[in-house]
Order: sequence, then structure tokens, then C-alpha cells
Amino acid sequence: MMNLPLLALTSASEPPKWTEVGGFWVGVGAGLLGASMAAIASWVAYRSNRPKRLLRWQSKITPVTDDNMRKVGLRVFYKDEELRGALVAEVDITNACRRDFVSSDFEDSKPLEIIVKGRILNLLKTEMKGSHAPHPEIEHTNTNDGNVIRISPCLIPAGSSLHFRLLLADETGATIIQHAVFTGKRIVGKLPEIRLVSPLRDVVVKSDNKEVAGLARR
Repeated sequence: MMNLPLLALTSASEPPKWTEVGGFWVGVGAGLLGASMAAIASWVAYRSNRPKRLLRWQSKITPVTDDNMRKVGLRVFYKDEELRGALVAEVDITNACRRDFVSSDFEDSKPLEIIVKGRILNLLKTEMKGSHAPHPEIEHTNTNDGNVIRISPCLIPAGSSLHFRLLLADETGATIIQHAVFTGKRIVGKLPEIRLVSPLRDVVVKSDNKEVAGLARR
């Protein structure tokens, strides 16, 4: 009888134990959970830096007269009062979110206040930009610290802005220096401080002013 060679049979590799498979998926789940928590934290930080209810404002002051005009004998009068000079201030208050501000958003029906640490000679212009909403009631009063413009509770539609143009007394003789075509203007002299006080409930207020009143500026 012919002896047939014995064939060595290789057994198939054993399947992974259930404890090994479970540990793998636990690791995957933990990784996904960590990534989700990081994404949520990033989203919360993003939303906190970009709030839904945001009021932005900025101001700009420009001297009307300067030393060169005064040196040649220019005299400035307003209602029979001789002034050292005059300034024009522009203030913009913008609803920078997707929701309208309405009268009920004003806490205890308090007004928005533009406080000027100086003398307002005249309110030259008030305008609602980017909307046909009714014009708010405006009140101008004098205080010991300066002048205040009060804006009564009103509708400020999303994306619109309130624009004010003021004529101020220049008590210190601020001067504009045009020092080059490409470098622009520099204002020398202490300028009146302007700030905004907001009673809007749950609304973040941010200033877009890049300059500080009273410092030399470019």
C-alpha cells in the first residue's frame, strides 16, 4: 500500500476576544466625545466673542479752526460769544445684530445718553441711517460735567444706525497739522471726551474708537 504524505493543516487565526473589541470601541467613543466637547467649547467661545445682541458706536472730532487762522486774526463768534475755536463732532450708534431693538428693551424706559465732556453749541444734524423707522425724540441738557444728548426709548432696526453731528466749543485751541499727502492729518490739542451710556437690556456695547480724546492722533 502506498503511504500518502501527511498534510499539515494550519488552523485559522483565532477571532479577537470580545473584551478586546469592546476596549477598541470604548477608545473610539472616548475620542469622539473629547472631540465633540472641544467643538462645543470652541463654539461657545466664538459666540461669546460675537454676541447676537450688540450695539456698536464710534465718535470723531475735527477742529474747524486752527492756529494758522487765529494767527491771521480770524475771530470766531457764536451767538455774540467770542470763542477760541470750534469743533465738529460726529457720533454713530449702530444696531450690529440681526434683531431689532425696541422700546421695551430700554430698561426702566431710560434713554440712551451721549455724554460730552465739553460744551455743545448746537445739534447740527440727527439722522436714522439704513432704515425708515420713526425718528426718536432727542433732548439736549447741560450738566456740571458737560452736555448730554438723550435719545428716548425707540425702535432701532437691525443694521441701522443713529447719526449725530454736533458743533462744540473749542476751549483749548486744537489744531490740525497736514504733514504729508500720504500720511494724512494729525490733531494736536486736548479734545472733549465723548462716551455712550446704554440702558439696553442684555445688549453688549462696543466702541469702535481707535483713538483716545486728548492724545495726538494721526
